[in-house]
Amino acid sequence: MSRSTARIVALGVLAALWGSGTSGAQTAAPSLGVVVDQVQALFPKVDGEVIEVQNGTITLGVGSKDGLVAGVELALYRQGRELRHPKTGEVLGRTEQHLGRLAIQQVFEAYSTGTASPGSEVQPGDRARISAGKIKLSLVPLVEPGVKETLADAAVHEMIDALTRTGRFQIGLGDAIGVWINQQGVKREDVLAGKGLDTVAERFKVEHLLVVAFSRVQSKPYMDVRLFSFPRTSARLNTALFVPASIKPPAKGDYSASGQKRDSQTPNQQRSFLARLLYGELDAGTYSSGEQAIPLKEVAKFPFIIASMDIAVGSKDKIARMVISDGERVWLYRITPERVLEPEWTYKPDSRARVFSIQLAELSNDGAIHVVVNRYSAIQAILVNSLILTTKDQKAVVAVDEVNEILIAVDANGDGVKKTLWAQAFAQTGFFKQGDATRMILRNGKLVTDGKVRVPSSFRATGATYSNIPGKGARALAFIDEYNRLRITVDTEDMFRTSTPVGTGMGKLGVETQIERGGRTYVYSPEPMPLSVDLDGDGIEEIVVPQNQIPGRLAVIYKGPAGYRFQTVNSGFEGTVMALGAVPGEGGPPSLVAAVVRYTNFRQTEGETQIIMTTSE
Repeated sequence: MSRSTARIVALGVLAALWGSGTSGAQTAAPSLGVVVDQVQALFPKVDGEVIEVQNGTITLGVGSKDGLVAGVELALYRQGRELRHPKTGEVLGRTEQHLGRLAIQQVFEAYSTGTASPGSEVQPGDRARISAGKIKLSLVPLVEPGVKETLADAAVHEMIDALTRTGRFQIGLGDAIGVWINQQGVKREDVLAGKGLDTVAERFKVEHLLVVAFSRVQSKPYMDVRLFSFPRTSARLNTALFVPASIKPPAKGDYSASGQKRDSQTPNQQRSFLARLLYGELDAGTYSSGEQAIPLKEVAKFPFIIASMDIAVGSKDKIARMVISDGERVWLYRITPERVLEPEWTYKPDSRARVFSIQLAELSNDGAIHVVVNRYSAIQAILVNSLILTTKDQKAVVAVDEVNEILIAVDANGDGVKKTLWAQAFAQTGFFKQGDATRMILRNGKLVTDGKVRVPSSFRATGATYSNIPGKGARALAFIDEYNRLRITVDTEDMFRTSTPVGTGMGKLGVETQIERGGRTYVYSPEPMPLSVDLDGDGIEEIVVPQNQIPGRLAVIYKGPAGYRFQTVNSGFEGTVMALGAVPGEGGPPSLVAAVVRYTNFRQTEGETQIIMTTSE
């Protein structure tokens, strides 16, 4: 029998055996239930006394009747004096001295034997245990090409559900670990063999790691499962199985990692806005055709190219506003509940520089609306010339001007309003001084430095937003880097980056340099701001960003059970999506707003802009 034939036969036998197994996980597929039982068996709730220490072998007074199995690792400790409450005299416990770890090798009915980790000074009377609390377990899925990501998501979701139902584990998706592994170029087989995982444990402070690697065997989806408990890098659990046929990709509907149960769709139940968006049901020709299509409405058309746009809802007056600029002037509008634009004011700065980005923000405690305006001129004496506008007596007034740095407003706290202002220095090479950001405060008509901001080394003050996409209560910085990849970072660590380029479509900024004889102009482009918005009402925000490498495309980044996912959407917009915004819905999904530019000349210096909004009807 050849080696390949033997492997196929073995896989078939294993699949048959696992398929006939029973599981304590009530609704998990049978074979997945066996894996869950195997994982749970490695973490029994035991606490026993060391009976004997002889020639490096430790005998522990707990055995198979206590749920112990070979391969389990316990924490060794020595009890000290009693601790009593100073007022009540109640015994709270004993002091403890950590001694090391005990790896169980043989298990008998009432006792077991094993060896301690190097340096452990163990003696009879010491104890060993596994905490009765929930075990923190990081799960990292690895998906090879050829395996449907939706199927892998469903299998991981089933496994997470089954592990969670045991009440023994606190599961965390190791998205950052997966990204780091890919960045390091570690091969799949090396990960399964535990090579390099000691670095993972140290870098990400992981104690227990469950790796689920998907591939195809005999043209069927197949799972290799390994459990590692550090500091050991040899697998405590080494098993494999075909993905059970009972596991199906999720129905079109829920995508975010909200932990909500996927309810089956009834014929009269409308899918979430995220599901409808992901499946490309924005249609330029028949905006409202089809049961699941998303109706669109043109709320305005301007006979010029919009250079930048932003939308925000005031934290105090609850009024939705839109600000736009054609590079020379700035317009502020109110958006009525009927989705009609009402002008508030128009402002025209001096002509020394052109506007390349604008944002709405609240930079004071009174809820006043500010417009952050970035301007640039190729003239060496001017370059970046930013300013901040506000409203007084229904007119635009300058709050701060002559700012020689690039400004960006962010919602760092998750308030729903951009209240934090960062500044980044201009650089002759690269335009943006990457990795540099300073927090600024508006005080007495001046911008005052409020300390440095920790940002990734590739961060640029353009095309950036904050989001809670990692999960409720978390904040991640999403930004477009110089290679047009959208990156999601938490505390400067990469959690996800797109392999497909996004962004572009904005105006060009020329920087004249004298690096070469006679000088040379380098051209840089700002990026459209990604939109962080909850599209399916689960409290977790998705990220939507223009993908103008092909006109009219949008990219949606969402988080599923197996981690971050990226999908391109054909918006149906016939033009360049210059900017995106959102208006919260009243008891329903938000309205997305897009500024779509149609150029009318070859050089793309003239054109018109449509403001298109999704509607609920």
